[in-house]
Amino acid sequence: MNLAPRLALALAAYCLAIATSAQPASPWRESDGRPPWSGAPAVRVVTLAPSLTELVYAAGAGDKLIGVSAFSDFPPAAARLPNIADAGGIFWEPLLAMQPDLVLAWKGGSRQADIARLHALGIRVFVVDISRFSDVPRAMRDIGRLVGRVDSAEHAASLLSQEMRRLVEQYANKPPVPVFVEISAKPLMTINGEHVLSELLAACGGTNVFADTPGLVSEPSREMLLKRAPVAVLHARPMGAAAAADLSIYAGLDAARRGRVYGITADHAFRPGPRLLLAAREICAALERARESAGTPARN
Repeated sequence: MNLAPRLALALAAYCLAIATSAQPASPWRESDGRPPWSGAPAVRVVTLAPSLTELVYAAGAGDKLIGVSAFSDFPPAAARLPNIADAGGIFWEPLLAMQPDLVLAWKGGSRQADIARLHALGIRVFVVDISRFSDVPRAMRDIGRLVGRVDSAEHAASLLSQEMRRLVEQYANKPPVPVFVEISAKPLMTINGEHVLSELLAACGGTNVFADTPGLVSEPSREMLLKRAPVAVLHARPMGAAAAADLSIYAGLDAARRGRVYGITADHAFRPGPRLLLAAREICAALERARESAGTPARN
């Protein structure tokens, strides 16, 4: 895929993070034996991933953010906040000068050494782990509790869950569509059945043709791809860009010959946060087009 340099950098960081997400994190949670949050709600919050920034805003607590990670550009107000981290880690001097009372980290994405140092400095850290769609509203509720915005977070989380349930019900009787999910073109990379995007595929009546691969992220050969013969291909594209793809990768696939290569917005699909719902809607719409192209009848 022909991604802009900025998006390519963000996607590379994402791929690296999810490939290591099985490593143990150090989350601050009651269930992990750490003491529960005590005292006043946090008022000076820092996020270490763009998805976490979106979660804070979705929970109704954007006004409590004082620093965010690189690529935090949604909602637009987030882009005006100081950057205190990127894929290489935390910018310690500006972060310490801000004196945050809560840092939100991403399991598998935030560096373990950084989390350990934050703990050593006495800064409270909450590590968010999103591996399924249901983790998104849960994380919103957690954040609402930590920052004293329980009601707004609960309202947003409930609405998000309801909208996903409606989508699942809408596509429950659709015939399955075998799909290849491209998260990188060079090298060609995809995801297995444990990835949240596979869950979104299933919600839309799709099946991931590489669901059985052992790694969360893998690099299939062209021979493997041709053998698995997906009916449709989904690939990442920058926000607002046309659904252009390097179709030479898919030479020999019936999906490419019949124009069933569809773009989904990278920021929706690859940020494990509230906009996963938008990614699900894009995926469902693409699979409907694939069914129409293939002339697949609906199940009763």
